[in-house]
Amino acid sequence: MKTSKTFLLFTVLLAIYSCEKEHTSSAPEITAGECRNMIVNYYDTTLAGGYHYPVTFNLDLDINGTDDIQFQSEIWGSPGMGQIPKSMIRCLHPSAKLLGVFTSDTLFLNRDTIVQEGLYPNTWEMYLIHNYTCNRVEDKDTVLAITPDFNIKPLQRGEIIRKSDAFNSDTVTLTQYFSHSYPMLVGVVGDTTIYEYNVHFNDCDTFPQETVAFIGVFMDNERLGWIKISIFDRYKIMIQESALQESGLIK
Repeated sequence: MKTSKTFLLFTVLLAIYSCEKEHTSSAPEITAGECRNMIVNYYDTTLAGGYHYPVTFNLDLDINGTDDIQFQSEIWGSPGMGQIPKSMIRCLHPSAKLLGVFTSDTLFLNRDTIVQEGLYPNTWEMYLIHNYTCNRVEDKDTVLAITPDFNIKPLQRGEIIRKSDAFNSDTVTLTQYFSHSYPMLVGVVGDTTIYEYNVHFNDCDTFPQETVAFIGVFMDNERLGWIKISIFDRYKIMIQESALQESGLIK
């Protein structure tokens, strides 16, 4: 009798151990646009923020009552800088991550000097131009700063999203473009009037425009998914749909 009870206890423990080994998980890769065995949400929403009036839209990818991803559209700037369109995406908690690339942002300084005749005879005007850019203009440009950054990797339908890819919980600028300058009178030396221009130019936030693209997501270090969007005029975001893996068993 004692032997039978011992055997029964061993059988129960073995069954419990086996169930623990069959833990909840999901397939290690999916394709962008895939919907099979996925939680699919349809939004068909377009964000278009105003001048210093950002608008946002939240996504609850797994429909558990907690928002996971937020999109933001806005136009910022000033009378001197002009109106600058901008679109962003942010993770609302650490368990929501975006597929992208860990990289570095570099700030370059390009210097140029222009001399031309002045308004009056035998006078000259000199322009000292300092271009601050995110792309190198000439080989001689000075590197002012290098900062670590994370950029979204846009995907096309059918591209593979893997758990082994680079994911990060972050706030990321999708698109932004601006160019503005600050002219300043330096002084007069002899017959030459000297001006200095500080020009800031940024064209490095370049998520695809006017086309359908997918953003890969990774939830709770377990489930892969994607978000389908289009961006117009650098700040109008059309959020179309999302999909996230359902939890399954690995046997």
